[in-house]
Amino acid sequence: MKLDIVIPTKWRKEKLDNCLNALLKSIHDDTTDIYLYFSEEDEAKMYNQVFVGVENVKVHLLDFEYRVPPFWNTHLKNMTADGMCYMNDDVEVFEDTVEKIKLEFYRYFVDYDGVVGLNQLNLNEFQKVEGAFGVIGAKYADRFPDRQVFCPDYYRFYGDFELMKQAKEVGKFHFSHEAQLVHNHPCINKKFQDATHADVRKHIAKDKHTFKIRQARGLLWGKSWELINEKEN
Repeated sequence: MKLDIVIPTKWRKEKLDNCLNALLKSIHDDTTDIYLYFSEEDEAKMYNQVFVGVENVKVHLLDFEYRVPPFWNTHLKNMTADGMCYMNDDVEVFEDTVEKIKLEFYRYFVDYDGVVGLNQLNLNEFQKVEGAFGVIGAKYADRFPDRQVFCPDYYRFYGDFELMKQAKEVGKFHFSHEAQLVHNHPCINKKFQDATHADVRKHIAKDKHTFKIRQARGLLWGKSWELINEKEN
């Protein structure tokens, strides 16, 4: 399985370094590439120097303000790999995580027509969203126009929930207990609170409002293509 691991990042050098160190230990062949997308030019330049000549780490500077739907959908649209792992810069995987992702995906979706959710091992069952981090198969992405798997109505939140819910409805979602990671999130420990977390949370009220309206109208991206914020996208 050819896998793209995609990570958007901003203002998180220490967390990103821990994330990358763990990922590189988990990759054991040449079928996995890491894509880093930076919002800050100076950070992109620094990591481009770090990974110059490292073929499986691709460093990019975003040319638009980071929003969840266009970011992930753009990578999916241009992807030539069999699957895209959507991940954050504040997670750490285990040495067998990437291998287990591929084994689980091949076991359940041999044709890459599905979504596999990753297990946030350090969160309790009430905190976990099974689709918060996962892998989207190329054939599953083809079910959506221009591979727009993430609903364009949202800014930062709830897109992963609708993705998961739609995949479950069509029988194309598997939550992997075996493919595990650790999420260094403030809900686990307040020391993980940082400027990036605060910056992201600015958008939760609007996204929550959008989510409630979509739920009330019975809208689910993939089941229908109706948007309530269409004029803003």
